[in-house]
Amino acid sequence: MLKDYLAEVKARCLEYDLNPNELPSFDQISTEELTAVQQKYADTLAVINEFINKFLKKTKGIPLLVTVTDDKGTFIEYMGDESLSATIVEQAGLQKGIQFTEKKAGVSSVLAAIELHRSVQLLGEDHYHHFLHSAACYSVPLYVHERLIGTVSIMTFLDFAHPMILTTLETVVDSIQRELDLREENHYLDQMNQMMLEQSNIGYIVIDEKGKVVKVNPKANSFLTKVQKDCRYIQEIEPLNDLYNQFKEGKTIQDYEVVIQNHKNIICLADYFIFQEGCLIQLHDITEYKKTESYIQNSEKLSLVGQLAAGVAHEIKNPLTTLKGFIQLMQQNLYNDAYTPVMLKEIERINEITNEFLVLSRPTVLSKEQYDIRKLFVEMDVLLSSLAITKNIEYRQNFKETPRIYSDGNQLKQVIINLFKNCVEALDQNGQIELTLQPYDSQNILIRIEDNGPGFPEQILHKLGQPFVTTKESGNGLGIMVCKRIIETIHLGQLNMYNKENGGAVVDIILPINGE
Repeated sequence: MLKDYLAEVKARCLEYDLNPNELPSFDQISTEELTAVQQKYADTLAVINEFINKFLKKTKGIPLLVTVTDDKGTFIEYMGDESLSATIVEQAGLQKGIQFTEKKAGVSSVLAAIELHRSVQLLGEDHYHHFLHSAACYSVPLYVHERLIGTVSIMTFLDFAHPMILTTLETVVDSIQRELDLREENHYLDQMNQMMLEQSNIGYIVIDEKGKVVKVNPKANSFLTKVQKDCRYIQEIEPLNDLYNQFKEGKTIQDYEVVIQNHKNIICLADYFIFQEGCLIQLHDITEYKKTESYIQNSEKLSLVGQLAAGVAHEIKNPLTTLKGFIQLMQQNLYNDAYTPVMLKEIERINEITNEFLVLSRPTVLSKEQYDIRKLFVEMDVLLSSLAITKNIEYRQNFKETPRIYSDGNQLKQVIINLFKNCVEALDQNGQIELTLQPYDSQNILIRIEDNGPGFPEQILHKLGQPFVTTKESGNGLGIMVCKRIIETIHLGQLNMYNKENGGAVVDIILPINGE
């Protein structure tokens, strides 16, 4: 193949009227064009120089000249033996910026390697010009991901020609190609990662082993105040500094809820990951999710208020009837001092009922403190009774001594009232509901709500707590979802629902005594 190619090129040289006794000539690109090519190949040349310099050190004493061209045959770099530079290079006019073209340079190992896409060896008379009959030239095409980008060539005197030169050059170029392939892949990955960081809806902060902030992507930057943006170390940025200290101590920081205070408080889930010698902080903005969640929870509370209205109206009517009777007696001048304590007691009862309504209808604000759960049931007794009375349901309590727990009493009330209401709705007239409060183990207490109704449908029992999973015609399943979140996320407890073997539904609420 090479022999036929050389014969065809030499025949065309005669057609071009090239004189083999003259020195070959070359086209020349402008200085600006050469600068542009060298800039384009700057990273490539850096890799080539690194490998070729190692090769030349190992072959010191052998007159070798290494040249590099682009994919068009433009001479952009050379290095090697000074004896060749002073003879063949200077005499032939080889310099950066020349282009090997068949019409002027004739037979060339560079052009042969580009056109044939293979390694080429030209010895002595293989060249068209007599000037090069004393030279041996070896060229290997250079590819990056199978894309031809140029050639690497070796020129030496014919006396030093050896087949191993081409084999060695192929090995060196193969190493160069692997390095260039790897660098291009890494560059692609770097660009892709950079684009993902810049465009991501998740905030990322990269810090080194000393806590110095190395990189902050635009999303994370939008969370920070101007003062925080000027901080050089994560230890200066609240509340991320406290989490960083815990992370350095070996604590796992994942899905940790933090509030970053700027012109509008941003609620984020923070994750800390080991990254190289430092740390990668991931911040997922859940502010809007929290607003939606709060809206759903408050909507559920208002829905409860509406459904409680009928029962509460009955509870208020009784003390109002008593008060009306006493007032009528007073109008008839039949007042007795013994009436006053009774009237005050009835007024206090109305006050208790309305206060419970106000607590239930207020927007949810998390407020944990040490709470006596028995006191919570006492406060809810009026509301639970008003729910039970609508179906003449027997409502029993079985309360044992339990320690105070760290909890949000108002949110627990919402959970218990919601679950109690579900039991009432599932029962027919004259059903039974039992509330149990007792220690669960040394670290937890148990609240159990059970009825004697039909129980949970088996086909949806494992899905309870998911949105829109419900047995009610007008239900949406959000009530149980809110209850699960209050118990499991806010109070770090468990909400378990199952059926009794002899019929009826059971809901177990397991709450840690120290739920911080």
